[in-house]
Amino acid sequence: MKIFLDTNVLISAFIARGGHSHEILTHAVHQHELYFSDFILRELKQKLRAKFHFSNTAIKKLTDFMERFLVRGETASVVDKICRDPDDDQVLADAEANHVDFILTGDQDLLILKTHKNIRIIAPRDYWAL
Repeated sequence: MKIFLDTNVLISAFIARGGHSHEILTHAVHQHELYFSDFILRELKQKLRAKFHFSNTAIKKLTDFMERFLVRGETASVVDKICRDPDDDQVLADAEANHVDFILTGDQDLLILKTHKNIRIIAPRDYWAL
């Protein structure tokens, strides 16, 4: 399966070791193709610096991990207005551009959609039901 990871799942995986997202990342990296985009990467770096005060060295280690074990997919240039948050629209567009099967997110504005153009949108707690 091809799974697009939202920024909040990556942050949770990197910060809350032992939590759902960390366990999923550890498992899924060997079982599925895990995607991110340049948009996700920029947002991840910005939030790790601003909200969690990660150093540039720590961020580099995390992004090196992503480059090694995850698939850097396309960032869509055309984004439809679907959600109230343009960042959520970009996540949907990037997932669609990469022809993934699932979006893994903790964002309620995305989860409420349940699907987008045949892409299922699931929370980390629902991953194990796959």
